[in-house]
Amino acid sequence: MHIILSHFILAFFPAILILADNQNEFFEKKIRPVLTENCYECHNSIKQAKSGLVLDYKEGLLRGGDRGPAISLTNPQSSLLLRVMKHEINDLKMPKGGPRISEQVIKDFEKWISTGAHDPRHTPPTPEQFAQETSWEKIREKRKLWWSFQPIKKVALPSLTKKPDKHPVDKFLQHKMTEVGLQPSQPAHPLAVLRRLTFAITGLPPTLEQQSNFINLLPDGIQSAVDKFSDDLLSSPQFGERWARHWMDWVRYADSHGSEGDPSIPNAYRYRNYLIRALNEDIGYDQLIREHIAGDLLNEPRINKELNLNESAIGTA
Repeated sequence: MHIILSHFILAFFPAILILADNQNEFFEKKIRPVLTENCYECHNSIKQAKSGLVLDYKEGLLRGGDRGPAISLTNPQSSLLLRVMKHEINDLKMPKGGPRISEQVIKDFEKWISTGAHDPRHTPPTPEQFAQETSWEKIREKRKLWWSFQPIKKVALPSLTKKPDKHPVDKFLQHKMTEVGLQPSQPAHPLAVLRRLTFAITGLPPTLEQQSNFINLLPDGIQSAVDKFSDDLLSSPQFGERWARHWMDWVRYADSHGSEGDPSIPNAYRYRNYLIRALNEDIGYDQLIREHIAGDLLNEPRINKELNLNESAIGTA
């Protein structure tokens, strides 16, 4: 009997090791980085444990804090950690002050908890371990995996049985819609297309004259009309006025301080007009960044001869 049992254990031991390796890999790639970046700052065993909750080792998750255990192995979907990540509790939405956790990350945590919440962190980290794990270098390596930082790859276009002349982007969209059982919407009315164009590019509704001009372009096809009319809108001064607003929102532009008495900011309009001119002149993003950081130090600044302005210096100022 002992011999049979020994052979049984030996036969399944490699499978057990493979399962453990897979669980470790899943935790290290999908779970630990999320906890480190979003949770450790407020819920750790070194500096602070808000609401009595510690998330930097397994026992802290199981024991939980003032509201009870963070995870439930018997009823995973009821886990407090999942409910907080999903924003199901009105007064408790985490991470506080940060972007909402993505659906894919939530699915990873659901899978992790439902399969037993494998966690190799059996003891609290030492101060040195905690400092290393929460260091900027560690977080940077994770953020380097974002899709936008990946090198461009050449991928094969999906093959479609209908309308093979579609734009490449449309082919990817239709392929994905077909996978999930969706049908594309019917083509919009030409005047609806025109409204979308003008609102997107200039932020204004189409004038009666623009509507008439667009209709006159339709005999050559809707795509040709869109191409020609888009060029006209992009060359209009309203294009820069519309899209400069997005940049100004990003840098928190304002004409006044907004505090008590709302004192004005002298000459703020010069920066606003600088952005409008730059966009209407199709100045590249890289050039705008240079001007914002060191426009007053450029060897060859942009000089606006018509207005007698050093555009580059305005960007820095």
